[in-house]
Amino acid sequence: MTTTAKSPAKNSARHSPKAPAGSRARKSARQAIVTAVTGPVAFMHPDDVGRLVVPASRRKGTKVQPNYSVMEDGVDTVKVLMATDTLIAFEAFRPKGAVDTAHQHPDHHSMVYQKRGRTRMRIGDETFVIKAGDSYFHPMGVVHQHEALEDSIRIETKIYPRGGAIKSWNRLVGG
Repeated sequence: MTTTAKSPAKNSARHSPKAPAGSRARKSARQAIVTAVTGPVAFMHPDDVGRLVVPASRRKGTKVQPNYSVMEDGVDTVKVLMATDTLIAFEAFRPKGAVDTAHQHPDHHSMVYQKRGRTRMRIGDETFVIKAGDSYFHPMGVVHQHEALEDSIRIETKIYPRGGAIKSWNRLVGG
């Protein structure tokens, strides 16, 4: 349920200037994680950089060709959903039959939710068929490869334990 400005009683406790100083400081610190991002962030709408809420439902994806590509001409269409110094979250569409080059990333882990379609996923020496609703993880430094068995959409969060997410992401995708 969305609270509007017409119902100040519901919002007053949350937005009260009388909130304890410690509470205001914690809230400010949480917001700073996102609002400190000044961009640019490759494949993220410029109006969304540094925002706590991103209207990604109104954004279109853009074809991306990562720096590890060999033959593929941008196998994914990507829209960045959120970016901080330690993570990048994005939605990626991959058409049936598209396969990326086997690769690894030395600076981040990836956690993925398969939103639609099926994908053959190689992680290290193992291969899995990922179906809509499944999740998977490929750790930093482990070779992995995606093959879309059907038109597929995944929500991926790249986690950068040492920071530098935006700089690394922009370098990875040519931003």
